[in-house]
Amino acid sequence: MKLKLKIWRQKNSTSKGSIVNYNVDNISPDMSFLEMLDVLNEQLVNKGEEPVVFDHDCREGICGMCSLFVDGRAHGPDTEITTCQLHMRKFKDGDTITIEPWRSGGFPVIKDLMVDRTAFDKILQSYI
Repeated sequence: MKLKLKIWRQKNSTSKGSIVNYNVDNISPDMSFLEMLDVLNEQLVNKGEEPVVFDHDCREGICGMCSLFVDGRAHGPDTEITTCQLHMRKFKDGDTITIEPWRSGGFPVIKDLMVDRTAFDKILQSYI
C-alpha cells in the first residue's frame, strides 16, 4: 500500500507544532499502525531526517501508551482497540491518514505525537 500521512510535528513542549505531510509505501495490510510508523521512521532516518516521536511500549493492547488520534478518532477507525492493535487493512491503498497526539490540558505535548502522561500515571498509582 501507498499512503499519504499528515502527522503532527512539534519540536518540543514550548514550540508551535504543525501538520507535516509524508508519503509512505510498501505498507502491508497485515502491519499494525505502529509498525507502519516504524517504516516511516526508517525512511526518514535513511534520508537523514528526524524520526517522528510517538509513545509505544507493549504493542499488545495492554499498556495504553499508544494513544493517538487517527483521522479525528481516538485510536483510529476500528472500535474497542488501542492504536497498536489497529491494522493497516482498515485503510485503503492511496488513503490520506491524519495522525495527531492525544491532546488534553492535563496531557501536554512533549514532542510530535508524545504527550506528558504524568497526571494519568499519578491517577493509576493512586489505585495501586
